[in-house]
Amino acid sequence: MNPVRIAVIGAGHLGRIHARLLSAVDGVELVGVVDPVEQVRNRVAEEFGTRAFASHLDVADKIDAAVVATTTDHHRDVGVDLLKQGVHALIEKPIARTVLEADELVAAAEQHKVVLQIGHVERFNGAWQAATPFIRRPVFIEAVRSGGYTFRSTDIGAVLDLMIHDLDLVLSIVRSEVVEVDAVGTTIFGPHEDMAHAHLKFANGCVANLNASRTSFQAQRKMQIVSERAYVGVDFAEQTAKLIRPSKKVMRRQIDVSQLDVDERQRMQHNLFTDLLPVRELTVTENNAIADEQRDFLHCIRTGDTPQVSGRQARDHLVVAEQILAQIREAPQTKRFQRVSERANRAA
Repeated sequence: MNPVRIAVIGAGHLGRIHARLLSAVDGVELVGVVDPVEQVRNRVAEEFGTRAFASHLDVADKIDAAVVATTTDHHRDVGVDLLKQGVHALIEKPIARTVLEADELVAAAEQHKVVLQIGHVERFNGAWQAATPFIRRPVFIEAVRSGGYTFRSTDIGAVLDLMIHDLDLVLSIVRSEVVEVDAVGTTIFGPHEDMAHAHLKFANGCVANLNASRTSFQAQRKMQIVSERAYVGVDFAEQTAKLIRPSKKVMRRQIDVSQLDVDERQRMQHNLFTDLLPVRELTVTENNAIADEQRDFLHCIRTGDTPQVSGRQARDHLVVAEQILAQIREAPQTKRFQRVSERANRAA
């Protein structure tokens, strides 16, 4: 089997990780690293024993596939150029800035019959993969994704930078139309929102609350899913997952707390998470999610299979993200904050 010739477009934080991993994969030839900044591309190319290029157009005729790890504002232009030349593309999340740009990417991939995969890497997180077999018909979901300001991805806000991960995960398990969106957000450094909260209601009755902040002193990547018969808690950062399945007595509504005497209440309280709501730590296979994401990409190139996160899926998720962003722009809190910021800028 001929090696897959691949280039990494964008030599920043994520691009360097992709280059490092791909340089060690059997059956892959890392043809080059592309970045407009000469010092950056030369450093990464030298580190991983490959060539440096200033533009994706300089390498497009030399490769079979590319990982696009540029800033989001370049995803559409770089992606369409590559796809139209028959180059398979793994584009980092989000797929693009707008649904219209995403439509162009999806159309180009379908027209030229190449793989378009989007880097929603949490799908490959070992904790998520351990948890998903136990998620059936979710009714309530709570997600928190927060951390300090990294000064990366400043071309987009917290919704497309952070919340989009949880949107991808939630939509992949609920599989129902979003019928109602409420959202608020706040800009700290600007010009985009740095904190956001979204409340989603689905046609099947499920409700999801998504919280994202990139100006938080506490780093968290967690999700709780309540379904008809189980509770699942996932910590993406720690790669742990917990499962609670209520006992038969609880499921059959055989416990009337109003009829319990003091001793029975104390006993049940003591044994709450062993007898009534037993907690089980799920077995999680520790993994490198980005490496697994790359393996899925290479598998799809070789077999023609559909990626776990296709361009069309990511495009549909961006539709909901745009609804959230529209709500944030129209929220009274946002407009109030913008007026305060404008007055402060004028005063300065």
